[in-house]
Amino acid sequence: MDASGVITLVNSQLERLTGYQRDDILGKPVEMLIPERFRPVHVQHRAGYMTAPRTRPMGVGLDLYLRCKDGREVPVEISLSPFTTPEGLLVMASIRDITARKQAEEEITRLNTALRRNVEQLSVTNKELEAFSYSVSHDLRAPLRGIDGFSKILLAEYSGQLDETARDYLRRVRVAAQRMGRLIDDMLNLSRIGRREMQPAPVDVSALAAEVLAELRQAEPERAVTVIIAPEMTAVGDANLLRIVLENLLGNAWKFTGGRADARIEMGTLEEAGQTVYYIRDNGAGFDMAFADKLFTPFQRLHSEEEFSGTGIGLAIVQRIIARHGGRVWAEGAEGKGATFYFTVGEMVEEAA
Repeated sequence: MDASGVITLVNSQLERLTGYQRDDILGKPVEMLIPERFRPVHVQHRAGYMTAPRTRPMGVGLDLYLRCKDGREVPVEISLSPFTTPEGLLVMASIRDITARKQAEEEITRLNTALRRNVEQLSVTNKELEAFSYSVSHDLRAPLRGIDGFSKILLAEYSGQLDETARDYLRRVRVAAQRMGRLIDDMLNLSRIGRREMQPAPVDVSALAAEVLAELRQAEPERAVTVIIAPEMTAVGDANLLRIVLENLLGNAWKFTGGRADARIEMGTLEEAGQTVYYIRDNGAGFDMAFADKLFTPFQRLHSEEEFSGTGIGLAIVQRIIARHGGRVWAEGAEGKGATFYFTVGEMVEEAA
């Protein structure tokens, strides 16, 4: 276009984009390609540009549109390049159709909005569930203590007036009440993990593992277990929470090797895609990989209470802690051949408020 805004040259690309033929455009004001609502201000901007023309993008930070012959408005980017000819100043406008990009941006915005809404709803739901779990757990404790306590009194003070069947029933009531108590404690622990404020710091993982295994040995000094802990394993995370991870994973390895005279537990690291992966391996009872997806589900157990004690909540706690550390946890195993649990520690993640 020339200094007065009259179109002097058109290429085939503009014809395809707008639907105009070349003869429809040549000699016409450039405003014919501008949506009507923008034409008055465009005339002012064009006049201002012509007073000091220079190469630059047009309308930086604004949404620009090209008006087509059929009335459609196409989102575009426009760059202006002035040059001088014997006939005077001309300005070349390079026009790029950005419809696909705009559609992609709008879709990304829509998805982000939906994601934020879902995260907010999930956060509210999680908080409600945690509050419910915490409240129920507290409310259940008192009656359970009563059931266990009165059953204990009956066995201690009225045992002689009861036959063996009645005494067996009372013992079963106590065992069930105590197991329910452990379940409640684990529910409380699981709900607390999500609310607990994290304190990131360098952690000596090797020392932490050694402490946990020393406590396990102290609890069962009669057991002979070969333990190998790799030296100088470190991480950045919440030391107290990572200790809970090791207490559960090493505690499981200790528990599930209980039937082996040659029990062996090993903890070390390996590198995977440039990331440190921690592993805890044992030669204990193992598990069927067909049920591996159930390992980290609360209250899911792959072994009966008679075989191995527990409530089935420990690995769910491990998964939640590792998730809060921006990592992941998974396992491999085979029945009768032991199991290996892996976990990573990435950037610590705070749950949505």
